[in-house]
Amino acid sequence: MERIRKRLAVLIVSALLVCGMLAGCAGAGDAPGTGKKEGQETAGGQEAGSGQDGTDVLQDAKDDQQNDLDTEDTADTKDLQEGTKTPEPSSAKASETETEKEGDGEAAEESVPAPSLDPETVVYAREEVVATASVNVRRGPSTDSEVYQTVSRRSKFTRTADDGTWSAVEIDGTEYFIASKYLKLESELTDNGYLVVIDAGHQGHGNSEPEPIGPGASETKAKVASGTSGCVSGLNEYELTLDVSLKLQAELEARGYEVMMVRTSHDVDISNSERAAVANNAGADAFIRVHANGSEDSAENGILTICPTSGNPYMGSLYGQCRSLSECVLDGAVNATGANKKYIWETDSMSGINWCTVPVTIVEMGFMTNPEEDQKMAEDSYQQQLATGIADGVDAYFGN
Repeated sequence: MERIRKRLAVLIVSALLVCGMLAGCAGAGDAPGTGKKEGQETAGGQEAGSGQDGTDVLQDAKDDQQNDLDTEDTADTKDLQEGTKTPEPSSAKASETETEKEGDGEAAEESVPAPSLDPETVVYAREEVVATASVNVRRGPSTDSEVYQTVSRRSKFTRTADDGTWSAVEIDGTEYFIASKYLKLESELTDNGYLVVIDAGHQGHGNSEPEPIGPGASETKAKVASGTSGCVSGLNEYELTLDVSLKLQAELEARGYEVMMVRTSHDVDISNSERAAVANNAGADAFIRVHANGSEDSAENGILTICPTSGNPYMGSLYGQCRSLSECVLDGAVNATGANKKYIWETDSMSGINWCTVPVTIVEMGFMTNPEEDQKMAEDSYQQQLATGIADGVDAYFGN
């Protein structure tokens, strides 16, 4: 037994010695001052601390790795949890936003006040007024408001309010609006109620550009011819026609007519269709176009007037009125001057007639190619006789 114990003791001591030797060999491989080999990294990718053994480092690495995995799992779980939430569709959100915007826009549009008369200047009073021209009747006091209807000159209304720019008028119990500048108190009217538009023929320079001879016509004529001139006086037709037209204006106004001139100077460029448009837009009761004549026959003389035919394709419905006006003006001018009475020329070749929507006549006052007549027409006194005679014809046309 004792022998066995001694053997066991020897074995133990031997084992201890072997372990010591092995430990010494392991220590001999370490870098000086460190507990690891140079450049050695842990499994977790960290450098081992000087006081840690391999087991602790490995365990720490595992713990770190587990911590990383736990962190990633937590993050993934969080992402998964967030991912399980039902996202709000972007299109629906956009649509809702757009709808809200549209709704806001509609609300904003609805909140814009309708045009109204200026409260600082408006005067309320019921009074009878008359339109001084063809004018638009609108649903609101603004040129942006819808046009309810267009009325002719001399149309009568009951005005209920006026702010100096727009007037409220009643039509069949409903309030509408007309620009105040086109209304005049009926009690303030000083003329006889008729508007005469006078066109002094031609202009300082002709315009040979073509224009249709009537609405929708394929046939064209020069916009405005240069006219003729006096064989003796040297006076240009456009000068003579304006001289007489200005005298006619004064004569008619003295008789109570409202007068509008197409031109009052020579430096203009107004085509024949545009001249007709002036009379049309003004709602003229009569349109007098003043011209002088010319002929290759120097003996030709006298006064004539021009009107459309009854079959005029552009404004034939006005034939009766135009014919009557032409007759009255011809008779008046001949009676006032003693000139030769020629005739009424019915033709559909005159652009300045074909474009008209109002009664019109052209008066050819005499022949500038006739020495005697040309000399007369250059005289101020004879021009006044012509103006007086034409005005007499206008009076006769209106029954004055």
